[in-house]
Amino acid sequence: MSKIKIIQVQVFDTDERAMKKRLREFLRDLRKRNLAKGLIGDDEHSADFEDGDLDLFNAELPDGGLTYKDEAVIAKRVRCLISRRSRAEGTAHLSKEDLQRLSPKEAYMTAMMAPSEHWADEVAAGLHEEMPWMGRATECAWHDLRRAKRRGTAIKIEPLLINGPSGIGKSTWARAMANRLGLPMAQSDAGAGSAGFDVAGVERGWGSAQPGRPVNLLLDHRIANPIFIVDEICKAGIATSTKGRSFSLTEAMLGLMEPGTARTWTCPYFRLAFDMSHISWLFTANNLDTVPEPFLSRCQIVEVQEITSQQLHDFAVRRGTEMGLSQEALEAVCEALGRAPQVTGRRMSLRDVVRMLERAETLEGRPPRCSEDLTPASHYDM
Repeated sequence: MSKIKIIQVQVFDTDERAMKKRLREFLRDLRKRNLAKGLIGDDEHSADFEDGDLDLFNAELPDGGLTYKDEAVIAKRVRCLISRRSRAEGTAHLSKEDLQRLSPKEAYMTAMMAPSEHWADEVAAGLHEEMPWMGRATECAWHDLRRAKRRGTAIKIEPLLINGPSGIGKSTWARAMANRLGLPMAQSDAGAGSAGFDVAGVERGWGSAQPGRPVNLLLDHRIANPIFIVDEICKAGIATSTKGRSFSLTEAMLGLMEPGTARTWTCPYFRLAFDMSHISWLFTANNLDTVPEPFLSRCQIVEVQEITSQQLHDFAVRRGTEMGLSQEALEAVCEALGRAPQVTGRRMSLRDVVRMLERAETLEGRPPRCSEDLTPASHYDM
């Protein structure tokens, strides 16, 4: 692990209590030193005293108490110092609550590093075994992980856009990757009307002012290189604030995906620069026709084909085993999976398989039925 400066502020000491304590100590020491000089005098004998002797004499004098006026002057100077230092930091406009959440003194955050290239191989191999139909996406991530280790940089997957039919597990793959890497993760739906504001945030002065979710992800976990997933980027529209301001998610993403601008990206809510260049951006889409070219040019694009029936079956067995389902439950799920296309008239998706497994887990976890002679009321008979 290493530390990376994420919040781009110059931090000064603004601890009011500590500053007052230092000024009190300085004032007492100054007065004792002046008193020592006055007691020694400036006659012919005082010339024999050196600075070290003055310090020894000073140490023998009692501490002088500070008056109410002294305390008032110290408090005024401390307030003035804090105000000027806050302006120099660029945080004077923030509330106490925002400052506490931001914690500018913790501007450096932990960067998760790849232990070895062998570790990157194991991550990719494990994910490929779990979801082999996502092999091309796994390969892209694998190369990025190995590159990060060779360069000695934080773990990062370059902006990756996975395009393919719905229900094949694109978002599931992205979440599985975050889990295997041990990185904090957040997810946003591009189809939601407020997706643009959800990612970039809303500046102060608007009715819905708030920081974006990527900034919140950094502040919540204090990890410099989390993973952010945006589902169905092809459905990204134009969001409108409560006061009529329009905002496009894909336009908002451009500055976050470009390394040069991401290093000094300004949060509209905090009005401070953040280094967002270490975030891994993973996008999913069902159709690229509606995605703007400037956005596409910044992504690694992976095309994924429809998942086969055998791959669905293998996934169900593997995931069901991990969930601790019994052999009987697994066989029931696989049988239902085989018969479902004839019953529903459509192909099964990975989403369907996950629902079947969750239903089987629920049924297996149910308590046994009560015997006929045991009614709920009997529990309360005295």
